[in-house]
Amino acid sequence: MVSPRDTDTQRPEDIETRSIISMEELDPSPVQDEFPDIETGKCPPKSHDPPSATPRAASPSRGFFTLNLGLRGHNWDSWLSRLQKYSTYPPTLFVVLHFANTSLIPLATGSVAESENYLLLTRPIYQSPPLEHVILTVPILIHIVSGIALRNIRSSRRARLYGAETRSQRSSLTFWPRMSLQARLGYIFGPLLGAHILVNRVTPLIVDGGSSGVGLGYIAHGFARNPVLWNLYYVVFVAVGVWHIIGGWAAWMGWRVTTARQEHRNKKGSLEGYLGYPESEQKAKKQRKMWWVVNGMVAVGASIWLAGALGIIGRAGQGTGWEANGWNEIYSQVPAIGSWL
Repeated sequence: MVSPRDTDTQRPEDIETRSIISMEELDPSPVQDEFPDIETGKCPPKSHDPPSATPRAASPSRGFFTLNLGLRGHNWDSWLSRLQKYSTYPPTLFVVLHFANTSLIPLATGSVAESENYLLLTRPIYQSPPLEHVILTVPILIHIVSGIALRNIRSSRRARLYGAETRSQRSSLTFWPRMSLQARLGYIFGPLLGAHILVNRVTPLIVDGGSSGVGLGYIAHGFARNPVLWNLYYVVFVAVGVWHIIGGWAAWMGWRVTTARQEHRNKKGSLEGYLGYPESEQKAKKQRKMWWVVNGMVAVGASIWLAGALGIIGRAGQGTGWEANGWNEIYSQVPAIGSWL
C-alpha cells in the first residue's frame, strides 16, 4: 500500500517511469506450449487455462526422434570409436597366448626344444587360415582404419569451423588433432608389427607355401644369423607393443595416462576451488598413481617378455641339417630386408 503522503512527494517523472515498467512486466511463459510430463508423458495444463481445458498430447514421432537422436547421439564419431575399441578384444586374446608361448613357457622350461611342444598345442588356435584372419587380420585393420578415419573426420570438422575450404587454406593452418602418446605408439607399432608378420608369416608362405616349419627354433636361428639387429628390433618391438596395449586398455577403463586429455586447472571456474577443496592436488595425486600403476605394468610385462625372448630363445643358437637350410632360404628371401637378415 502506498500512502497519499508518498504519492504527493513523488515526482511526475518517477510516476511515469513506474507506470511504464509495470506495463512491461509480464508473467514468464514457455516458448513451446507443450512439454511432456516425465512420468505420464502428457502435458500439464497451464496455470491460466481453465480446469476443463485438456492439453494436447505430444507428438509420438517427435518424442521418438528426440530420445534416439538427441540423447544418444549416434554419429560417425561414436560408431568409429566403438569399432576402434571393440576391435582390440580378439587381438588381446592372441597376445595373451603369444606371451605364454614365447616368454612364460620358455622361462619355465629353459629350453627351446621343450617349448616347441607347447607352441604346437596352441598353433591351431591362432594360425589356422580362417581363424587367424578373424582374430588378427580383420580386427587389426579395423582398429587402424577407424583410428585414421576418426582423425580425418575431426580434422575436416575443425577446418569447416574455421572456414578453411581449399587445400591451401587447410595446409596453412593446423587442423590435424593433437597426437597423444597412445596414438604415437600405435603408429610406431604398426610398421614393427608389419615387419614381424612379413618375416614369420608372409615370407614362409611365399617360399614354403605355409608357416608350419616356423617356430621358436626359426626365431632362434634368426638371432644367431644377426644378433645385433634382432636384439635391437625385439627390444623396441616388445616395449612399444606392450606399452600400446596396456595403455590402450587403461584408456578404455578410464585411466587416461597415454592419451592427450587436457585438464582445466583454472580454479576460477571450479566449484571445488570456491569450496576450498584442493582440487588440483587431488587430481595430480590420482594422476601420479595411475601413471605409476600403468607404467609399472608395462615395465614388468615387457621385462618378462624380453627375458623369455632374448634370454632363452635368443641364445639357443642356429639350427642344423635340412631344417637350418630351409630357414636360411626363407630369411634370405624376405622382401626388402632379406640381405640384412
